[in-house]
Amino acid sequence: MVVSTVGDARVPGPLPRILKDYTKAAIRTQPRDLLAWSAAYFKAMSLGTVPPVKDRLEFPVPESSNGLTPGVLRVLHRQLNGEENVSWDKLQEVCEGMGVPESTVKEIWRRAGGNDDTNEMSWEALLPHAAKDASHSLVEALQMVMTAMTDDHVTQRVPVTVVLDHYKILYHDDNIQASDTYDDARAYLADIATYQDSYLTPSDLTRPSCPPLE
Repeated sequence: MVVSTVGDARVPGPLPRILKDYTKAAIRTQPRDLLAWSAAYFKAMSLGTVPPVKDRLEFPVPESSNGLTPGVLRVLHRQLNGEENVSWDKLQEVCEGMGVPESTVKEIWRRAGGNDDTNEMSWEALLPHAAKDASHSLVEALQMVMTAMTDDHVTQRVPVTVVLDHYKILYHDDNIQASDTYDDARAYLADIATYQDSYLTPSDLTRPSCPPLE
C-alpha cells in the first residue's frame, strides 16, 4: 500500500506506524547510543527477532558507568535466553545495541570462564556476571538476575532452584569454598520457598530474618 503525497513523492503506507513505534520504543528505552540502538532495532524488526526495547521507562535512569541497568539486563535476557548457547559475536552485538562497552562485555565473558579460545557459552553462565557488573553487592546482583528472568511483573517471583543456582555462581565468584553462612542462607531460602509454591521474590533476599548472603 502506498500513500500518495504532493508531487511525485510516494510514502509507503506502513511507514507512519513504523516510525511511531520506533519513536515510542526509543523514548521507553533511552539508549545511550541512539545510532547503534536504531541499527539493532530495525535489524531485529526485519528479522522478526526480539527487539532491544525495555518493558518500561527507567526513570530516573539508573547511573551506570558501563551501561548495564536492570532494564538493560532484562532486554539482554529476552534477546539471548532463547538460544542454547551464545557466541562471543552475538553477545557483543546485542550489548553494543544497548550501549554496553566492549570492555565490559569482555569482563563478563572472562568472569564466566571464557577466553580467547571460547567460541560460545550458555546465557545462564553469563547472566549472573552481567548482573554483578551492574550492581554493588551480591544481594543486589541476585535481585537483578531475578527481575531480568521473571515472567511475573507484579511479584517478580522466580523458581527457587533457579535462584539458588545463580546464587551459587555469584557466591563462588568471590569465595573458593562455601562457608557456614552460605549453607545457612541456602537452607533459609529453600525453606521460605516451601511456603510460596517453590518460588522466591527479590524481597525475600532482604528479609530481616534472612542470613547474610555474602
